[in-house]
Amino acid sequence: MKHWQNRMHTARRKWAAAFPVIFVSLFMFFSIFLLFGIGQVIMVSFLTLLFRTKSQKDFSLQDLLHCYGIMLIVCGASYAASLNLILCFFLNLLVPFFLVFLLTDKFNPKAYFLYGMEFVFLQLRPIPAHAMPARLCAFFYAFAVLTAFLYLHSRIIKKKRHYGTVRKGMNNLAVQLARLSDGEKDSRDKEELIRMMYHMNQVIYSSRNYTYLSNGYGTVNYYFMLIFQRFQYLLDEIIGEDDIRDSENREYFRKLSGIFFSVEQKMNQSDNGELIEKIKSFSRTENLTSRRAGEGMNGILELLCFALSKITEIKMNRKEKEWKIPDVSHRVKSMRSHLRLDQFHMRFALRLSIVLCISFTVCRLTNLEHGYWYPMSSFLMLMPYSEESMMKINNRILGTIAGLGVTFVLTELFKSLGGHIAVIAVMTCLMYYVPVTSWTMPMYSTCYGMALTTLSMPRGEAMELRILYVGAAAVTVLLANKFLLPITAESEFLKSVNSLLDIDEKIMGEVRKGKDSDLNMMRELLVQFQMASKEIEDYTEKHLNPEEKKFFRQLLPVNAQLVSEMEQIGSYMRRRQMTPKNNMMLEELLGNIERALKRIRKSYTKNELTGSMILEEDRVYGCLDEELYFNTLAMNCLGTVRELNEIFRCK
Repeated sequence: MKHWQNRMHTARRKWAAAFPVIFVSLFMFFSIFLLFGIGQVIMVSFLTLLFRTKSQKDFSLQDLLHCYGIMLIVCGASYAASLNLILCFFLNLLVPFFLVFLLTDKFNPKAYFLYGMEFVFLQLRPIPAHAMPARLCAFFYAFAVLTAFLYLHSRIIKKKRHYGTVRKGMNNLAVQLARLSDGEKDSRDKEELIRMMYHMNQVIYSSRNYTYLSNGYGTVNYYFMLIFQRFQYLLDEIIGEDDIRDSENREYFRKLSGIFFSVEQKMNQSDNGELIEKIKSFSRTENLTSRRAGEGMNGILELLCFALSKITEIKMNRKEKEWKIPDVSHRVKSMRSHLRLDQFHMRFALRLSIVLCISFTVCRLTNLEHGYWYPMSSFLMLMPYSEESMMKINNRILGTIAGLGVTFVLTELFKSLGGHIAVIAVMTCLMYYVPVTSWTMPMYSTCYGMALTTLSMPRGEAMELRILYVGAAAVTVLLANKFLLPITAESEFLKSVNSLLDIDEKIMGEVRKGKDSDLNMMRELLVQFQMASKEIEDYTEKHLNPEEKKFFRQLLPVNAQLVSEMEQIGSYMRRRQMTPKNNMMLEELLGNIERALKRIRKSYTKNELTGSMILEEDRVYGCLDEELYFNTLAMNCLGTVRELNEIFRCK
């Protein structure tokens, strides 16, 4: 009995979550059908996807207007592609290419999908020139309806971002300090904090656009991610057992824990002055017995004050103009470097554009009945990764066969127009209730499509054509995945390891510039490091054997420690306007580290990881700077590079 109650509760919760999407989809379908005719109903699918995507975020009119602008451009391109064979060929080659090239990368591989879906679906039912005003009117009507529904959804559901992960992170820090005040440590706290930092990094990355690295919400998450990273480093590498046993330090930890709990509960977007003053007062009056640990903690508290003040100054959904994407990462400014065939977005952009170009051209040349099902199915099956495409092909074939079976039964029972409309309504509900990755999704979508199609053609013929075109699309996608610039999870994993080592080298290159380093380049590299690390970790746990898992489980934490050390060294030198060239010992140490990282990087090959690098002989560098924490940090960084080298040598 308990089992069934739990299942019913889960089902009710899932239906409640799906209801807004289902309601909007049905409203759009019937209103567009009644106002603009059956020819414009095709836009309901991608408009519903837009609502589903945007309803998960805060309401932002500026963001919506940006999306609407792109959709109008794509609408014009899809109309032009239907005018003649030449435009069909070239626009289906160029538009998908640029959608993927400008919007997609390996960390955000589906960013193209909404606009790609619009471009493909609007070509499925070409319209004459005199019908274009009606299509534009339907679009503007849909935009107005979507904006209203998204606004109401944000007010009713009240899905506001209140820095939930940031608060959880501050709670984690407070708990760790409370444990230290009792002379304890728990490794689970560290593991939990690392998972939070990964999530925060995804938030930061998802908030970027073509020009800027982040919006206001992302920047605040970035500052707190640095706080968490530096705090954990301080606990792991600087604060030792003797520090924890000291009674004065325990009292310090207890008081700071209380302050961090207050930050978790009271931080807000209007005024954090009281919290900032409490932290500053604590820094002035309290300190750890170890000078280097105290200097490290005061640096963290200083950054925390800055982050709390930043929350009150930024607009969450507005791009931070000083956070510009470095030229080397800009798709347009550095187009030549991004046009290489080893780039993820370049390979998938070419594959998708060629497949759509071929399928639409064949469709136009043959002029087959309902031939548009061929490019439509090809688009829905073709995913960036070959493994995901295989899953989509299997699901599409199974779903199509099952959907045709259900369609046969339903259309036998409900032969009237009203019956078909009822089938469409029920299938809409079921489509948005089931998971997108399941085979039942294409089953319901097949029923939905066939309910529309069988209004104008015999059921048997429609079913035969559907199977034929889905089969042709499956063969096309299989061939494309195998021979046309394939992307596999394994190949991208190997590239991620490569990029991780590249990032180490590039970060140290920026650190050596001291006060002249490019802050946005550092931000970009730190975010990329976190994304690459997460990808490597996920692949390692799912696909590698125990021996390989052991290697990467050793590598990733050490590499994360190295990046944390390099980031703090760079930050310290920027704050104090330092240039390594003016400090001979510091320049020599950082140069030694950079050369060691270059050698480690060169030792990496596709088939194996070997360490042929030998660090220069140990030497006493002396006092690099007057702050003890900085000296310890720099020497620890050298030690971490040695540890990294040993991991590679033992591979």
